[in-house]
Formats: sequence, structure tokens, C-alpha cells
Amino acid sequence: MAIPTQATSGTEVLRRGMVSALSNTDTLLKFDGGVTSPGNSSGAGVPTNHIVTLINIIFHNVTTNDEAVKMWVETNSQDIYLLKAEALSSKETYIWNEKIVLEGGDVLAAVTTNSANIDVWYSYIDQSWV
Repeated sequence: MAIPTQATSGTEVLRRGMVSALSNTDTLLKFDGGVTSPGNSSGAGVPTNHIVTLINIIFHNVTTNDEAVKMWVETNSQDIYLLKAEALSSKETYIWNEKIVLEGGDVLAAVTTNSANIDVWYSYIDQSWV
């Protein structure tokens, strides 16, 4: 994506998103400031002419069973794993505080290793050049 050298329009907005009850179906996160349904496979990813800087992601295991969560970026038909199997004990919270930059067309996905109930909350900066 080309970024204008002297953009005369555009925005930079802090946003958040969430997934209630992430389970063992691949879920593609949305970057529109709303709720992503578990198992979402459409309307996800970074829109064209946007750059998303992920600030953090919070995973909370709501169940009484131990679980593990996977998270990856899909870009140019490649999966790049950021978390391969992060363990979450019963009622435990894991916070990912590493900054990630995603460009238009990139997709961030998450899933659990078993049938689970993990709540996900994520914060990001959305830069738009339109």
C-alpha cells in the first residue's frame, strides 16, 4: 500500500474490538471497532488504505478447564504464528503487549485448541488514508 507523502485527509483513531466465547473454530478478527462473532470468517482483516497498530490483546479463559490459544497473521497467503499454543489455566488471563503493525489486506486470526470459552479484548490504532 502506498502512503501519500503529503496526505491532505485521513484519520488516526484509537479503537477496540472483542470476541465473546472464542472456541475451536478459526476466528478472523475485525478492525471496525465492533464485536467479532466466534467462528467469523468474513468481513475481517485490515481494510484497504488502512494501517492498524495493535496495542494489546487480552485473552481470558472463562471455563474451569485448562486451555491453549493460537494466534496468527495471514498475509500474502502465508500464516505467520504469533502464539502457537499459549496455555491458559482455568480462569486465567493472558495479555499480549507486543505491538504489531498490520496493513490493508492482512488478517489476524485466533482459535483455541479445544472446545472452550475464551473472551478476547483488543485495542489498536487505526490509521486511514482515505
